[in-house]
Amino acid sequence: MRKRLHINDVIAEPGTVEIDWGGLYSSTTSTFTMPSAVKWTPEGDSLYWGRTEYSVAFDSVSNAISGNGRATQFSDRLTFAATTVLIDSGHFDVAVAPQATAFLRSESGVRLGATAIARFDGGGNSAGLTAGWSGATTASNTNPAGVWDLGVGYGRQLGWRLKRFTPHADAVYERATGFERTIAVFGGVEYQMTERAAVDAVWQRYGLAGGEADRQFLVSFTINLGKRP
Repeated sequence: MRKRLHINDVIAEPGTVEIDWGGLYSSTTSTFTMPSAVKWTPEGDSLYWGRTEYSVAFDSVSNAISGNGRATQFSDRLTFAATTVLIDSGHFDVAVAPQATAFLRSESGVRLGATAIARFDGGGNSAGLTAGWSGATTASNTNPAGVWDLGVGYGRQLGWRLKRFTPHADAVYERATGFERTIAVFGGVEYQMTERAAVDAVWQRYGLAGGEADRQFLVSFTINLGKRP
């Protein structure tokens, strides 16, 4: 969902495959997951072949408390997205990302929606906005009929010998049908290990205002596999 949109590029570099993989632990529920995403932007000069990134996101491992102890499983859903850059300038970018989520168990139907992304970069600073909506074809107590969210984020690359570090902070306001409004906040730092590899450590707080409180810690890696020779 690119909540920390000021860390990575809006889309992966054309002609490359990018992999996101990490480990997330909830100190509130003792749940551990390994969120993952594979992203590909074909090389070209058209809107859908060169300016659109195609991706699939899932939890490669999910370990949570169940009625019989702890259960380790593959993700219960797959989320497909096509992120298209509509405006690409030196300092300002706008993109839109239609999304579809298919459930593998527990829920039925699919979720369909889209996220709009706007980002400004300049002088080592990066700020962005996201606005998203998704709807369920088959709603349930755990799969709301509609979800709206608005996110804002800011990051700043440090200078001199610390230029590989980028501290960042984000906030997301969410409203789901049948649930109270809620706010989540994120804060962390990204370290650019090489030109094509980075690690990001983030503290996440869901339910800061409204909703169920959840405190999480995430360490994620982003690796761009580069272009074929």
